Amino acid sequence: MNKIWILSTVLLLTACQQQGKPGDSPEARDTTVIAASQDSDTTATGRPADSTVQPSTFQTMGKVVAARYADVKFETTLPVVRVMVRNGDRVRRGQLLAEQEAYKHANAVEQHQREIEQARLQMQEVIISQGYDPEQMDRVPQRVRHIAEVKSGLLIAQNKLAAARNELKTTRVTAPFDGIVANVTAHAGQLAQTGDVVCRIISQQQMDVEFRVMESDLGRFPIGTAISVVPVADEHAVYDAKVTEVNPVVDEQGTIMLRARVAAPSSLFDGMHVSVNPKTSQP
Repeated sequence: MNKIWILSTVLLLTACQQQGKPGDSPEARDTTVIAASQDSDTTATGRPADSTVQPSTFQTMGKVVAARYADVKFETTLPVVRVMVRNGDRVRRGQLLAEQEAYKHANAVEQHQREIEQARLQMQEVIISQGYDPEQMDRVPQRVRHIAEVKSGLLIAQNKLAAARNELKTTRVTAPFDGIVANVTAHAGQLAQTGDVVCRIISQQQMDVEFRVMESDLGRFPIGTAISVVPVADEHAVYDAKVTEVNPVVDEQGTIMLRARVAAPSSLFDGMHVSVNPKTSQP
C-alpha cells in the first residue's frame, strides 16, 4: 500500500509541474500563433503584407485664393446716393454697383451741350462770310471748315463736353468683369473720397489653392502634379487641381509654398480652408 501511495503522489506532482510551465497556457499558445502568422504573411490590419499594400496617404492643409479679383473704387469725392449690391451677389460685366451725387456733373454736360449749339451757329456765320452755303457742308473746302471751327469755338466746346461726360461717368461705379460681390463697404449717405473702396469683385472662374509642404516632400509635387482639394466646410466635395507654381524659397520652418489651379471651382470661396492630397495611381 505504501508503494502504491508513493507512486501516485509522484505522478500527481509531475503533472502539476508540466501544467505550470510558462508559455504553455492556451492564451500564450494562441498569442504565439497569431504573432507568427502576422510576421509571416499579413499586416496588423489583416491585409497581405506584400507590394499590393498602399502607402499611407499624404495630406496637408491649404487655402483657396482668388486668381482674379478687383477692388472697385470711387473715382471722385461726392456723396453716395445708392449702393445696388450686397455681399454674395453675382454680377455681370458693366453692371451698376453704386452711384454718387451727379447733379453738378449733369449740369456741366447740359451747359457744354448748349455751348456747342451756339458754336455751330457761329461756325455757320463764318462759312457764309467765306461765300459758302452751310447747308451744303460737303462742298465747303476742308481749310475753310477748319477755320470756321476754330473761330466759332466749336472744337473747344466739344472737348469740354467730352470731359464733362467723362466726369459724369465716374459717378457711376460698374463691375469690371463677371463675378461675385464681396467686402461691400460703401453705403448710401456717406461722403465717399476718391479711392474709397465700394466692394471687391471676385471671378469664380479662376480659383487657386496655396499650400505648404516640407522640403523633404517637395518631390511629391512637381509642376503639373494632379491633386485633390477637399473643403473643410464640405468633406464630400472633391475638386481637381494641378500644381502651377513652386515658390523657390524655404521658410524658417523648412516649408515651401506651392500654388495649384482648381479646374472647376464653382462653389469655392476666397479664403476657404481645404485639405490637399496628391493623386496616386491605383493598382
